[in-house]
Amino acid sequence: MNMDSANAASAASPRNKSSLRQRVASALLLLPIVIALVWWNLWSVVAIVLAAALLGLFELYSAFVQAGHQPRIAFGLATAALLIIVMALQAAQIVDLVEPLITFAIIGSLILELTRHTERGGFVSWALTLAGAFYIAWLLGHFVLLREVVSPIGPNLFSMLGLPLESGAAWIYFVLAITWIQDTAAYFVGKYLGRSKMAPVLSPKKTWEGAAGGLIGSILAAIAFAMILGLPLTILQAGVLGLVGGVAGPLGDLAESMIKRQVGLKDAGNLIPGHGGLLDRADSLLFTGPVLYYLIKLLLI
Repeated sequence: MNMDSANAASAASPRNKSSLRQRVASALLLLPIVIALVWWNLWSVVAIVLAAALLGLFELYSAFVQAGHQPRIAFGLATAALLIIVMALQAAQIVDLVEPLITFAIIGSLILELTRHTERGGFVSWALTLAGAFYIAWLLGHFVLLREVVSPIGPNLFSMLGLPLESGAAWIYFVLAITWIQDTAAYFVGKYLGRSKMAPVLSPKKTWEGAAGGLIGSILAAIAFAMILGLPLTILQAGVLGLVGGVAGPLGDLAESMIKRQVGLKDAGNLIPGHGGLLDRADSLLFTGPVLYYLIKLLLI
């Protein structure tokens, strides 16, 4: 059997079909919960971001441990939680403690290592602890900042249903739509049309055809959801945001794949059936959230 036939057989295997059904079922279960929490208010967004960040960071630290490293898990989780909380306080315009927290997290983590200076690998443990916390909590925390972005908002799907929609929630839906539709389009285009491997070492299943399909999907999603959500964007502006998101998302995915390859893992976890760990589902959002947040802020000036 040649390689193409083997791949085709694998794609049509009952196991892959079962995995696809699990992916769809998980999405149908989680999507209404995410939509409701994003719509509710800032603090419900803080709750879901905090939970996602802590679970994702625990998965990351567990991967580091499996690779033989010793991240300071308790300190890292506490730093991540505090970082998201102070980002929420900043978003709510209560108090800005982000810079002091970052400063004392660096100092505190180094003091912690001083107490264990006789242990081997202390510097690596320190670096992995802080890098992991900031990689996940700081990047994911931009969805908290995005929830408080104020902009004009026109007639939208929610208002047609009699539900008031705040602009910050609309912007989060917009970013989520770009990211998830890009990922879905890339998956199906790559599955059925993919031939040219994009990053065979980091992510063997990714193809240039899938990336192109995902990019087109993200641009169309941005244009469509800008209108559906009543956002103050021209077609060109929405298309640019979709283009940027369509590039940033796969790069976030590849960055997480690089981390997994470095520690010898296929999936970061198995929390979500058919999807792997939570970090496997949030990797693209870690890049699209911050990148699109700053671009949206720039467009609204």
